[in-house]
Amino acid sequence: MLRAAHLLPAIFFATNLFAASPASYHLELQSSPASVVPLLAKFGTIELHIYGGGVRAESMWLDGFSRNGSRSITLVNPLARMYTDVPVTGFPALVARMTGMSIDRSASADVPKLAAPTTGKVNGVDARRYRLAYSPTEWIDVWTTSVVPENKQLRRIVDEFIVNFAPGTVAPMRRIPGNPVYVELNSEDHPRFPLLQLKSLRFESDGEAEALRVGSFFFKAPLLDAIWK
Repeated sequence: MLRAAHLLPAIFFATNLFAASPASYHLELQSSPASVVPLLAKFGTIELHIYGGGVRAESMWLDGFSRNGSRSITLVNPLARMYTDVPVTGFPALVARMTGMSIDRSASADVPKLAAPTTGKVNGVDARRYRLAYSPTEWIDVWTTSVVPENKQLRRIVDEFIVNFAPGTVAPMRRIPGNPVYVELNSEDHPRFPLLQLKSLRFESDGEAEALRVGSFFFKAPLLDAIWK
């Protein structure tokens, strides 16, 4: 049965916050994870920007970015104008702490079957669909594209979430190549629900340098807790 433990890694595969080829591209996606995981309501709608040099995520309360090869994610509170760095390996536990979601190791028994991929398009972009089936009526469809290089940093972040929240999904998910462009959940409570949607794909890098650095007049938080107050 699909539970929040499975949905959170899928959401971060779809959204979230991570070395790829230096090719110039800007893949922009959008997700509203609170629609299926209410504990994430504090983040609101999340905008994900994938560049050749790294990834940036923006929400109404907290932003974050990580450059290729980095061992950390920089979290930014744009209202308080503060930032801090969090290890990639410790980020899932931090999200659990911020949202009140527990890490359920029993989810390791839930191993989905990965169906053979099918080809198609997402908003005109060539893509392939990979279905993670947890039961005959519950699955997650992950559409990915190889039109732009796979972002290895994003993959690293996603793998950390899967290991912590849905360890049974690790092996099947790692067999899915490419960058995500659409992720759809199908369950009794959320039939055919889009977790992630492609907004645009551009083959240029305008704004990348600014997106992957801390803005002017921001200061480093003395304590991690200050970031989410």
